[in-house]
Amino acid sequence: MAYYIGIDIGSTFTDCAVLDGEGRIVTIAKSPTRRGEEDLGVMEVIERAAREMKLGTEDLLVECRFIIHGCTVATNAMVERKGARTALLATRGHEEAFFIGKASQKVAGLTTSEMTYQTRLEQASPPIVARPDAIPITQRMDREGAVVVALNETEVEDAIKRLAEDGIEAVAVVFLWSFLNDSHEKQVSARLRQALPDVFVSASHEIAPILGEYERATTTVANAYVAPRLIAYMERLEQRLAEKGYGYPLLLAHCMGGLTTMEEIRNRPLLTLDSGPVSGVLGARFFGDIYGEPNIISGDMGGTTFDVALIENGRYILDPEPVIDRYTCAIPKVAVESVGAGGGSIVWVDEDGMLRAGPKSTGAQPGPACYGLGGTVPSVTDVNLLLGYMDDEAVLGGVMKLDRPAAERAMDEVAEKFGRDRIATAAGAFRIVNAHMADLIRRTSIDRGRDPREFVLFAYGGAGALHIAYLARDLGISRIYVPSFATVFSAMGMLVGGILHSAERSCLLQAPLSEAEGDSLSSMMVELEGGLSALFDAEEIELDARRYDRFVHMKYRLQPGSLAVPVSTLPGEEGEPQDLRADFEALYTQIYGPNAAFAQSEVEIVKAQIEGSCATVVPSLAPLSMGDQSDPGAALKTMRQIYFLEAGDFEATPVYDGSLLRPGMKLTGPAIVERVGDSILLPEFTEANVDAYENVIITLQSMDWSNG
Repeated sequence: MAYYIGIDIGSTFTDCAVLDGEGRIVTIAKSPTRRGEEDLGVMEVIERAAREMKLGTEDLLVECRFIIHGCTVATNAMVERKGARTALLATRGHEEAFFIGKASQKVAGLTTSEMTYQTRLEQASPPIVARPDAIPITQRMDREGAVVVALNETEVEDAIKRLAEDGIEAVAVVFLWSFLNDSHEKQVSARLRQALPDVFVSASHEIAPILGEYERATTTVANAYVAPRLIAYMERLEQRLAEKGYGYPLLLAHCMGGLTTMEEIRNRPLLTLDSGPVSGVLGARFFGDIYGEPNIISGDMGGTTFDVALIENGRYILDPEPVIDRYTCAIPKVAVESVGAGGGSIVWVDEDGMLRAGPKSTGAQPGPACYGLGGTVPSVTDVNLLLGYMDDEAVLGGVMKLDRPAAERAMDEVAEKFGRDRIATAAGAFRIVNAHMADLIRRTSIDRGRDPREFVLFAYGGAGALHIAYLARDLGISRIYVPSFATVFSAMGMLVGGILHSAERSCLLQAPLSEAEGDSLSSMMVELEGGLSALFDAEEIELDARRYDRFVHMKYRLQPGSLAVPVSTLPGEEGEPQDLRADFEALYTQIYGPNAAFAQSEVEIVKAQIEGSCATVVPSLAPLSMGDQSDPGAALKTMRQIYFLEAGDFEATPVYDGSLLRPGMKLTGPAIVERVGDSILLPEFTEANVDAYENVIITLQSMDWSNG
C-alpha cells in the first residue's frame, strides 16, 4: 500500500496527516514542536503516526510515495533574527540604499494603531545585514542594459578575501539594472561560488529580476539570510528520512500556493516563508471546488495567531510584495493576514484597568497555564477550559493532559486586577479575542471591497472551531465548514496541492505594443517558460502533465501598483490577436468599479510572468458513503455545564464524540463536538450536519444579526 504524508511545523505542535493510495485519511498525529531541532520533531510525529497505524516507522517510510513538508524555519530566522551573517555586494554609490530604504519601509508591517501612535519613523532593527558588511563594487549598467562602467575585478577579489576573513556565511549580489543585463552579476556570483564554496550566494537576477532597486535588494538579501539555516535543516531531515527507508524526493510547500522540490529551494529558500498557513488555503480551495463554493474566507486559529486569507472565484489572492518582518520582498505570496489571537494569546489587564487578550503569546514553552508546563499567566486556551468548551480530562494533541486548577489560579490573578470574578473575566476575554478575529476578517475582505456576507467560512486549526460561530454571526456569514481533520488541516492542504513554479522579469513596454515590443515580450516569455521547463525536466514531470499560465503586469502611467492580466495569445502566435489594453481596463473596472479606468492615460507593461504547474501528485480524497441515520444519539458522550454568551451563564449541554459521528448525521445547537485535537462549539443559533468527508457543515439560523 502506498502512503502520502503531509507535515506542517507550527509554533506549538508539529502536525502530520497520512493518506493511502486510495485517497483515504489513514491517520493524523501531533507532536510538540522542537525549536532548533525541527528535524527531530518531524521524525517524532512520523513515529507517532506509524504507531497509530500499528506500523514501525521504517515500515511506513518504505511504503511512503511522497512526503510533503511545510516549515517555519525561514520565517523564524527572519522574525527572531537568527539567520546567517550576510554580506551585500552592491553597485558603488548604492550600497547604502538597502539601509536607507523608502519612506514606506519605515512603517512596513505595522498595524494602523502602531502607525497612529508612532512618534518617529524607524527602520527594521536590527537589520539583517550589518552596515560594515555592505561592500561597494565598481560597475554600472544604464536603464537600457548597456555597460557604462566596466566591472572592477580587483575589487571583487578584494571583497572575496574580506568575506573569507570575516566569516561571512551568505552573500547577496545586487547590481543596478541587472534584470536587463545580468552579465556582471553572473560573473561575480560565479567567482564567489568558486572561491567560497561553503558560502551561500544569492544574486538578484536569479531571485528577483524586477524593476525596483530597494525591493530587489531586500528580496535577495533575505533569501541569502535564511538560506544556510534552512538548507542545513532540510538536509538533516533528508538524511534522517533516508536512514529510515524513505526513497523518494522530499516535496516542499511554498508561499505561492503549491509544491516544489529541494532543487529549487536550495536556490530560493525564501519560497518557504509562511508555507504552513498558505497550505491551509490550498486545502480550503480544494474543498471549495468540491462544494461549489468559489468565494471562501479561510480562518486558521493556532497557538499564536489567527490567519485569514481570501479565495475569490476559485483563486486565492496573491500579494506581489509581502512584508516579512518589516522587509518588503518582491516574491509573490498567497495573501495571508494575521493577528495575535491564538490559543496561547495572553489574557491581561492594562494600566488603565482594561481587559486585553493578545497579541503576546505564551508560546510552546511554557504554554498556557493549563498545559501544566510552568506557565503562570492565563491564555485563550485557559479561557476555553474554564468556560467548559474543553474537557477537563482532554489530552491536547494526544500528548498533553490539561490542568484546570492551574488555569483557575492564573485567571484569578487577572480577575482580581480586573475587578470581576473568574468566569466573568474569562467570558470577557472570549468576547475580546472574537472581536479581534472578526476585525481581521473585515480588514481582509471589506478593505479589499469584498462583502464577507457573500463568502463562506472555512475554520481550522486547533482552536478555531470554538470561536467561529460567533465570528460568522458578527459578520453576517451564514455557512461554516469545519474539516474533519481541522487540527492538522495545513498538513492536509499540502497533500491536495500540485507542483507550482513561477518565473518573472521586469520590462518597460507600452500597450498597444509596437512590432518590436511584441517580439521582445514574446522572446521574454519563451525564455521564462524554458527555465520552468528545465525545472520540470529535473523533477521528471511528464510533458502532458505540465501547464503554463502567462501574465503581464500592467498599470496606468505613474501609478505605483499593477494588475496581472492573463495572456492568451502573444504577438506572432496563431489565433485571435489579444488586445492587452482592453483586457487590462476590463480587469481594472471589475476591481475598482465602473468609470474608474482612465482611458486617456498611457498603459504600461512592467513585468512578464509565467506560472508552471502540474496536477496534484497525491490521490484525490475519497468520500465516504452517506448514511441513512440522521440522529446523532449514538455519538452522545455526556452532558456538561457550558457557558453561553447569550444566556450569560452555564447550561447543561450535550457533548458528542466526533469520532462516532457519521456522514448524514445532523446536530442542533447548543452542543459541543469533541474530536482528536479540536472541539466545535455549536451555540443555540446554529445547526450542523456531517458530510461524506466527515466534515461538519454549520448553518446559522435566521436571527437578528445586530444582537451579537
